[in-house]
Amino acid sequence: MPETVFVDNIWNDFAHSYDQMIPELPCYQRQREKLLRDTRDRAYVIDAGCGTGLVSEPLARRGQRVVGFDNNEAMLALAVRRRAKEPEAVRARWTLLPGDVSSFPPEVEGAADAMVMNNVLFYVRDPEVVLREAWTHLKPGGVLCMTSNKRPRPDLEKVLKNSIREWESQGRWTEALQRAVNHHRTCAQKLTTDPNEMVTFLDTDQAVRLLEKVGFSEALVADGDDYYGENFYVCMRK
Repeated sequence: MPETVFVDNIWNDFAHSYDQMIPELPCYQRQREKLLRDTRDRAYVIDAGCGTGLVSEPLARRGQRVVGFDNNEAMLALAVRRRAKEPEAVRARWTLLPGDVSSFPPEVEGAADAMVMNNVLFYVRDPEVVLREAWTHLKPGGVLCMTSNKRPRPDLEKVLKNSIREWESQGRWTEALQRAVNHHRTCAQKLTTDPNEMVTFLDTDQAVRLLEKVGFSEALVADGDDYYGENFYVCMRK
């Protein structure tokens, strides 16, 4: 079996502030709730491009078997650390692997009841290849829950300004969060302006059509209002 080669990119520097700030974002929390809602009662879930484990963790906690993988070493290391803090029963349900969404690790079993692909597709140069991998790893009737950016150069400042306004109204705009946001802003500006970092963008309708082309049969949810209108969310059945 070939050795997994991790990707060396901006996420090496981004990982820690991402992990500190993203779960606190009200817009991220709303998006994650959709993912959790539409994967409920599905026993085996693949978290493709799992990052630091922010979605895998609640899935495993509520009793689902989760296999997550990512191709960035720093992000995956934080997911491993997150998993290690969980009780033994949760750790037993939660597997983490190095791997790339363009060709899933061979250890990832097929016939999944659901798959999550959260803010992954914008890093993929050939999204059809990735979505075919997803399709082959789902059982008939399984669902893919996918989010990503809708347009090039997403409006980072709009997202941060709206988030800060919500944090202030909730009394949560702390010094620690301000430090995380400052670092996040620096990294994210590089991410959103470097054409080699963010390469694929689909609006909601384009995402649905591409999934239909791959073989998915029915859009259960398709909207474009996440991250204050910067992201789409699609849940489609195989």
